[in-house]
Amino acid sequence: MINAWFFAALCLVFLTLCALVRVIPGPTRDDQLVAVNAAVTIAAAAAIALSIYWQSLFVLDTSIALLTICYAGTIAYAHYGKGEGV
Repeated sequence: MINAWFFAALCLVFLTLCALVRVIPGPTRDDQLVAVNAAVTIAAAAAIALSIYWQSLFVLDTSIALLTICYAGTIAYAHYGKGEGV
């Protein structure tokens, strides 16, 4: 019997893959960046579901660290990515 948390994690992983498909043909770099952020956010939700299913905080801690790095990269891109100075 499949657990509801595991099923939710599988669905969220599928949605993450769907969001990543949007990254490649994105019309602009900004659209690609939004798609990556959406994929990372959905993947973090999947990690939360897996963390509950496995009853382990390691997956949750790892996903929070990766999420923080991704959003820091987004802020850096928004600030410096367009060629504008400080």
